[in-house]
Amino acid sequence: MQTGKANYRLAARLRGNELLLDADLRKAVEEEHLRAVRRAEGLKCCADRRAFAESVEWERLGDFFLRIGSHPSAVRAYRDAALACLDGDYYDHGTEMLPCRFLRLRFLRMAETATACCAGDARLRAMLADDPLFREGYPLLKAGV
Repeated sequence: MQTGKANYRLAARLRGNELLLDADLRKAVEEEHLRAVRRAEGLKCCADRRAFAESVEWERLGDFFLRIGSHPSAVRAYRDAALACLDGDYYDHGTEMLPCRFLRLRFLRMAETATACCAGDARLRAMLADDPLFREGYPLLKAGV
């Protein structure tokens, strides 16, 4: 739109509760979130803290995708947030080696968040049904909590 001597471009609009972004703006925000994930992956600290930080950044990306209405991308980001929890150290819990308790709990929360995103969409439920992480139901991690 041109008004006088200034040029304007619509960058975002709302449709219900969804934020619709211009493709260039969406890509820029997504790239910033992915840079934050890479920064978290490169942290020089204990593996548990690094895994937690990476998981948080993936969750933030999932929240962003959810806000803009991209549910398949949100499910993938929440799945990556759950998987990041498995990158920490493993500890002896008697018969099994498992991640620390707070990462196991976070893993379950992120997996449940990904599943909740699929509640009203059969196509997304099928996507999770094909994923071994969700198909197996992560019984070992649930038992160790």
